[in-house]
Amino acid sequence: MCLPMEHPLSQLKKLTWKEARAEVHAVNPKLAKIIDAIDPGKRYWLAKVSYPYGSLVMKRALLMLPNAQGTLVPVTDPSLPSEIREGLSYNLLSNPVSLVLKNTFEIFVPLADRIIPLGGLLYPGTAFGAWRILNLEHTQQPAFIWDMTAGARSVFMLPKITEVKKHMLLKKKYGVASNVPLLLMDHWEVFRQLSKHSQFQQPWQAEILYFPKQWFEHLEDLSWIKFYTYFQNNSWVNAEFWRNQPLWSLIFSLILNDYPGRPNAYIMDTVKYLIHMGTGALPGFAAVQDDLAGPLSEIQRIYIEEYGLSSYPPVIMQPTLYNLGYEKSKPVYYSLQFPNAVEFKPSSRLRSSNILDLHEIRSLMMRCEQELQTNKFNVEGTALGEVFQKAKFDYFHNGVELHLGMKNSALMPQEDKSLVATISGNTYTKFPDMCSFVKGCVRVS
Repeated sequence: MCLPMEHPLSQLKKLTWKEARAEVHAVNPKLAKIIDAIDPGKRYWLAKVSYPYGSLVMKRALLMLPNAQGTLVPVTDPSLPSEIREGLSYNLLSNPVSLVLKNTFEIFVPLADRIIPLGGLLYPGTAFGAWRILNLEHTQQPAFIWDMTAGARSVFMLPKITEVKKHMLLKKKYGVASNVPLLLMDHWEVFRQLSKHSQFQQPWQAEILYFPKQWFEHLEDLSWIKFYTYFQNNSWVNAEFWRNQPLWSLIFSLILNDYPGRPNAYIMDTVKYLIHMGTGALPGFAAVQDDLAGPLSEIQRIYIEEYGLSSYPPVIMQPTLYNLGYEKSKPVYYSLQFPNAVEFKPSSRLRSSNILDLHEIRSLMMRCEQELQTNKFNVEGTALGEVFQKAKFDYFHNGVELHLGMKNSALMPQEDKSLVATISGNTYTKFPDMCSFVKGCVRVS
């Protein structure tokens, strides 16, 4: 019999560099070596924060920190020590300069009808948040309205988990307050509530290190130059897509200029996203293969053994960046049923049917491929110029008469075995080819 477990609370620890060094070196030895050379004293403390799965680390860009009771409160809350409040509130009260130590985080924009992941998950060793503090005189970056969670927010199970009686079993045992998750975007809330219960058997926390403002008071000091250069270079690389986006949008407009007919805004927004996804700039979705995004192996076990999901594997999808040019990069997917395009115009809501939309998307993608491969826009040697050479786009649907060039969704696992496997290594013969996600789905591989 399993004994109840104490649900872990968020924790904040103030560390000196000597106390934090080993953990930083384990995930980012390059940065650790740079800080070693500075040899900062005790004044340059660091805040190591642990967040349980699903915790809101930022809420509408406002940083959330645990107080002495383990309760997450805004960085401005008086229950936090004044040194913590003052030291970590320099980025418009949003996240300070940060380094992921353990598991993952996700930054996203929450909307009423969808979640927009802003890039892939933030994995251990990822440094971010320095753009504003290093460019105070020139930056126009707002705090904006994004959120950030410990673990992946954009996760969902492929097979339906909407059987009322089975969901009631989880509500009784694990105190799940949510109703049956009818939409894919509702799955995360159920997963989060499961993980909070004392009967949940997989402890999981994401850990992050915050640099307070005194680390950025020496911008003219040569002894600190490598430290600042590291973050500047890191920010520059991560911003490549956003810096080039106006040019990419112009190229796309030129392609459309001679395109017969005028596809609606929804089709155009989707095609632009798919091309960006193929370059690795924006995420698609892939089946989870580990627990970095959350305590997902235990959630899979619960849905097999306690919910009674017997016909199909409890495959969970998470946001994943495609690695253009890397032969072993896992395939990623975009679904018309789970749109997460960064751009979406009002007319995007005027739609016909998934199968017709998919046909139009494929036609416009073929036109983009034709135009880009002529190199008439002089994009040779760039990700945009290589995307159709190094990435393949396949189009899937089910239960309908397929248009030319489309495939039946039942064939998807033939080239991607992760779609019929659990994290624990169990494989299934059946695939939920009638689930909503694969009814109008594009694969990049």
